[in-house]
Amino acid sequence: MKRVKVSTREIVIIGIMLIAVLYGFYSFFIAPSSKPEKSVSLKSVTGTDNLIKDASEVLKIRGSYPVYAAIVSSAEGSWDRDPFYEQKAASVTVGDLGLKYNGYLEIGRKRIAIINNVSYEIGDKLEIAEYIVRHISPSAVVVEGEIKGMRVTIPLSEE
Repeated sequence: MKRVKVSTREIVIIGIMLIAVLYGFYSFFIAPSSKPEKSVSLKSVTGTDNLIKDASEVLKIRGSYPVYAAIVSSAEGSWDRDPFYEQKAASVTVGDLGLKYNGYLEIGRKRIAIINNVSYEIGDKLEIAEYIVRHISPSAVVVEGEIKGMRVTIPLSEE
């Protein structure tokens, strides 16, 4: 039989492992288990009751804040609309408007968009529809309806 050499490092690792296994065996099987009591004492219940009574008395004396009262009363009443319901606005497409973004010019700080072969600057009203130019970039123009406030992005037409 061949003799195996064991290094000092391996002996230390095996010793630590053996100590951990022995401690686990002792803590699970030999050591007395201490389980916490699950009963509620009368003293803790009376302490909680006293706290509730004190809080109620303070609220009776000082009153609640008017803002909180308004929030609670509005929450309890009937709601006209659901605040979490997002109503989708009627969408308008570029094809519906008949607009075509033909070109873009930038002269100094001035940006000019050519829409349906007519030049417009930011804030100008379109001749065809009731829309105002809100933003001009080389790739698209954003127009906004005067009445409904709907925004439409018109991409650059490269024809």
